[in-house]
Amino acid sequence: MLCVGSYLPFFCFAQTMKDLKEFERQISEKTGVLNLLSKGILSERELPEFLEKCPVCMKQHYSALILSWLKISPKQNQGNSDRQQKTQEMDEDFFMYGNNDRDLDDNDCYHPTEKPENSAQLKFAYLCTDDSGHDRFIINRINDLDIMSDAEQRRVCDIWRLNLKDRWRLYRAWKLCYEGQLKSSLTECLVQYEKATEEMGNLKLRENLSILQNAKVIGMTTTGAAKFRRLLQNIKPRTVIVEEAAEILEAHVLTTLTSSCQHLILIGDHLQLRPKPADYELEKKYKLGISLFERMINNDISYVQLVCQHRMRPEISQILVPLFYESLQDYKSVYQYEHVKGVDTSVFFINHSEAEDRESDLHSPSNSFEANFLVSFCKYLLKQGYSGQQVTILTPYTEQLFKLRKLMKGEELQDVQVKVIDDFQGEENDIILLSLVRGNKEGSVGFLKEKNRICVAFSRAKRGFYCLANFDTLAGHPDATFWKDILLSLEDKKLIGRGLTLICQRHPGTKTVIQKGSDFRRIPEGGCTLPCQDRLPCGHPCQRKCHPNDLQHTAYRCKLPCERSPCTKGHPCPKTCWEDCGLCEVEVDKELSGCGHVQRSLCYVPDFTIVCKHPTVLTLPCGHNKEVFCSEDLAKVHCQELVDLELPCGHTKNTECFYRKMPPPCFNECSETLDCGHACSGNCDECIQGNLHVGCKKKCTRILVCSHTCQGPCVKACPPCRRRCGNGCSHSQCNKKCGEVCYPCTLPCTWACEHHKCTKPCGEECDRPRCNEPCGKILECSHPCMGLCGEECPWKCRLCNKADLTEIFFGTEEAPDARFVVLSDCSHIFEVTGMDHYMDSESDEQQLVQLKVCPRCRVPILRNSRYNNVIKKTWDSINKVKRKFLGTDSEILALKKETLQAAETVKHSSEMWEVHIVQKIMDANSLQALNALRNTVNFFASLSHLQMQANRCTADRKSSLYKMLAKVRRWLSHGRSTYTPQQLQELRNEITRIALLADIFDRLSYQEIHNRQLPEEALEPVNHILEVLKSKTPFKEENEKAIEEDLAKVKGLISASPLQITEQERLEIVKAIDLKVGHWYQCPQGHVYVIGECGRPMQTSNCPECGVQIGGQDHRLTEDNVEAPFMLEPLDSDV
Repeated sequence: MLCVGSYLPFFCFAQTMKDLKEFERQISEKTGVLNLLSKGILSERELPEFLEKCPVCMKQHYSALILSWLKISPKQNQGNSDRQQKTQEMDEDFFMYGNNDRDLDDNDCYHPTEKPENSAQLKFAYLCTDDSGHDRFIINRINDLDIMSDAEQRRVCDIWRLNLKDRWRLYRAWKLCYEGQLKSSLTECLVQYEKATEEMGNLKLRENLSILQNAKVIGMTTTGAAKFRRLLQNIKPRTVIVEEAAEILEAHVLTTLTSSCQHLILIGDHLQLRPKPADYELEKKYKLGISLFERMINNDISYVQLVCQHRMRPEISQILVPLFYESLQDYKSVYQYEHVKGVDTSVFFINHSEAEDRESDLHSPSNSFEANFLVSFCKYLLKQGYSGQQVTILTPYTEQLFKLRKLMKGEELQDVQVKVIDDFQGEENDIILLSLVRGNKEGSVGFLKEKNRICVAFSRAKRGFYCLANFDTLAGHPDATFWKDILLSLEDKKLIGRGLTLICQRHPGTKTVIQKGSDFRRIPEGGCTLPCQDRLPCGHPCQRKCHPNDLQHTAYRCKLPCERSPCTKGHPCPKTCWEDCGLCEVEVDKELSGCGHVQRSLCYVPDFTIVCKHPTVLTLPCGHNKEVFCSEDLAKVHCQELVDLELPCGHTKNTECFYRKMPPPCFNECSETLDCGHACSGNCDECIQGNLHVGCKKKCTRILVCSHTCQGPCVKACPPCRRRCGNGCSHSQCNKKCGEVCYPCTLPCTWACEHHKCTKPCGEECDRPRCNEPCGKILECSHPCMGLCGEECPWKCRLCNKADLTEIFFGTEEAPDARFVVLSDCSHIFEVTGMDHYMDSESDEQQLVQLKVCPRCRVPILRNSRYNNVIKKTWDSINKVKRKFLGTDSEILALKKETLQAAETVKHSSEMWEVHIVQKIMDANSLQALNALRNTVNFFASLSHLQMQANRCTADRKSSLYKMLAKVRRWLSHGRSTYTPQQLQELRNEITRIALLADIFDRLSYQEIHNRQLPEEALEPVNHILEVLKSKTPFKEENEKAIEEDLAKVKGLISASPLQITEQERLEIVKAIDLKVGHWYQCPQGHVYVIGECGRPMQTSNCPECGVQIGGQDHRLTEDNVEAPFMLEPLDSDV
């Protein structure tokens, strides 16, 4: 452990660090959740209001309740609802450092461990991750501004009975509350984080000070010096050394100085790159680009210059003297550098006359000619044996950098560095390739006129330096006279020319002059144009051009034809020399030993593995002839001959002969007349040979209580109306579906005139009478209105439309003082006394709960203030019918719980069935739907029990029962919202048929398994029962009565299995308990139990299955209990 002083306990530092880590995690998580709220559905774990309103039974059956509640299907590759909350674990000892070294210029992250994964997504059951229509729809629903109010939330009793719109409104209200709580928690967390950060800063200062007080040398950047200025002031260093001082801003040097500094040492080269101020104007106007180092030299402050260089070979350093430096001395090690391989000289400047590329003023210049040349030259150097890490390409412009990198894509040049000059100061490499880019008629050279930048570019190479430029443009600039001096110096030393001379390493006398990038194609292998002709291990000569690399030809693959002959039959190898010959793949004719036919096959394939495909005509087991391959297995051949096949249902179908083994479904029309009077629209297979008919598909035309026509199929009990509810008033319109109970309007009633006014809420019956005073308004035709006070004025005039108004309907229309009322729903006009009598009277039809309709057009009367009470009474009666039909919240919850518990006991072959039925049960919002689901669950439970009984039968009988059960399961699996009385009766009859057959099969199987002979008097009734139960006609009550006597006789003559388990299960139980004869007993109801120790009873108890008394006293059984020796009978191996 690192000891930082007796006053700074380690646990204090670690605890603060741990708090910071936890605050960062919480802030990251809470911020992530806030960002995801607009595009994700919160998990039910985050919504306690939702879980409080969900029954316990639902929580146990479904893992994503919130998605089911909002009708959202989870994504298959997302699975957010099944993920569990990850726990964040931290190692308490992660501050155990291996040594005392500390980096003072670190970032603000104080944690040596990795940042923990953001767990924000784990709080969501669904996240919209793509731009699909489904996800856009969900995002729009989440961000809708329609939110359920607090008053509406308090009125909600069962959230599962809300329609989908109200569910979303309630979810958005919960989300808004959750968001407010989250923001409040985030604000508090940020305050705590700031306090912990301040405390950590103080602790780190004290820790660093404790560590560094005894250090002799402390290293840091100028940024670190500014950051830890308080630390430096406390340490009080007396000597400060600044490296690369010529490239550091003067202000940055000043930050390293404290009042205790006695000696400042600046090390740098002011002839190379200067500092880079962020603002160009400040650099030029206030000379901020000049470092303190350069300023002191310019002011004749005494300094010491280092003149011995250890990097550049002499030919490179000589270029810098005296153009850049007055003198330079070469250390002895630089004289030992070998010449650059494959090039005539190690230093050379290639002069060209190609112009630069300039796309726009917004982009820096580039030069395609230079880029292509240097990339090709770089590839050439790699072929000489240099690695990519030994070569660097430099350029002063960023646009040229991008162009070079684009041309260098690929594995061959991936290790070669490409950088701008300004980013390479202080670095070096063996070979430097320099592209200066500029070349134009105007003579513009940009910042290439700055001598410092050129000095950096010329001094980076160790072994080889090659520069490519348009020197005529550079030397012609009036402000860059040093380029003329450079050009003259290079010409004197013969280091400049129009072409670069390359030398072949293997043939030194062969030289190639390169003037442009495409010239490198003449020496594609990096050598010369002469052929290699070296003899390879295979005996062939190398076919490549002269190549300096891979001289041992370890990577070369000979492309000449293979001359080996691995085939025993002398077939030549068709591959090239470098490839493995492998097996002979020449096609030959082979005579098969089994049948004598000749087959075309590959040479290496053995005769006995060849499948003979010679066609031959054979007689199949069905008697038909078929052309097949000689080697084909007749058992797997399907006879395609068309035959008239009699199906199990009795119908005949013309189909392929092979269907005899597995008859196809029968698609003949059922066409039987259902109890509703319509013809059945199913086929023979769908209706299981007429035993279970599909539902009637005819449209129902009955008028519902809401006055809409039923849109569902023809059933006895119509489902709830799915149309929009027509109940409304002057304040609002019911937004529910018509089959749901309406909310009453609580605003004050608006029915008022100058004589009467209603004082009740709009949803209650009005407490004012109808006003019969005439209306005093004048119509547009200038005639008086013929309506009544406070009512809607009729749109017809007594004088202008006399013929229309006096048409006899009620018989009172022609009275001179007749007044008329208009129906808003259809605009028909009626005489008021006749209409009042019609609305107030109750005809025979009114024994049904139904809205009054217009006497003329039969449109329901939904809005008319004069008949408010009649309409409200009818709506009240309709809502009572709906409540009775839908059920109360307590009734629905109780039936849901009961149905879910029943579904748990059903053993189904498909795991998806349970998820499907559970979701349907939870989504059901009426007693009718739940009753239908309960019927389905009960039927499946019966089939599950029958399947267990079938398992005790012999193989043939078990298979027969399984087929019958599968048909009924398939019929039940077709989603039905309800069952007709006929379907319920047919289901009961068919399950009864299977149950009776399973009982007979069980008894017969038990006799056969235990080698017991059937009594002769039982043969006739058994055959009669099987004949009736296996009949293809539907099983009915009269069939059951016809075999009732025989069933009783068989049950008396043939005993059933005393155990409700299979023989295999019986043996496993006996083996597990491991008790012998004298320990097994049976209660009066046939339930088996065991007695340990000596095996004789010493006390009484109750049977856990039926509750009757079992056991006995003093080694004596009770009178009605018997031994069960059959439990130890061996299993017949032939069964």
